[in-house]
Amino acid sequence: MLPFERYIKGRMSGKRFNHSINVAKAAKWLAYKYGANEDKAVIAGVLHDITKEWKTTQHWQFLHKYNIGISKYEYASKKLYHSITGSCYCKVFLRITDLEILNAIRFHTTARPHMTLLEKVIYIADFISDDRHFEGVQRLRSLASMNLDTAVFEGLSVTINELASEGSLIHPNTLNAYNEYVFKAHERTNPSFLKEMFLKTNKI
Repeated sequence: MLPFERYIKGRMSGKRFNHSINVAKAAKWLAYKYGANEDKAVIAGVLHDITKEWKTTQHWQFLHKYNIGISKYEYASKKLYHSITGSCYCKVFLRITDLEILNAIRFHTTARPHMTLLEKVIYIADFISDDRHFEGVQRLRSLASMNLDTAVFEGLSVTINELASEGSLIHPNTLNAYNEYVFKAHERTNPSFLKEMFLKTNKI
């Protein structure tokens, strides 16, 4: 049995429980493959959706009780509530103090610039778990088996395209993470890219 498996089983639907276990298994595989801490990956994977099925009022009551501030982008998107409350829930009720685990849960939906290895592992594990069947998941699984950063960039691209097509808000963390990868790609092919951009910008 995985850590916290029994705990979450009575606190979420069968579908959500199955997803959480599958994410933990995918996270363990990715952690092993890319050198992240496997134990931390499993814990973050099992718990990443611990508050996913809460009602909106539950999230708001929790945020208010523990004085958790959120941005206007988070306020406007219910899909983001669970990553914020989930991270805090794990700290308050499960006494998890490891910041790597808490941040992996906190940013598993939006991602962010300068993600740690564990954060990348959980971000992608949530995409490629065995219960996922969306169009393009096989490509993501293939990329994840070859290069984690390439998979993260693909995940960010998929998310941005989907949100843009819906006319939905895109969290700045997601956009900034995407841009970080674009800049890195340019720098690999042209190491003086940023310097050239700076000089061009200052001529305008």
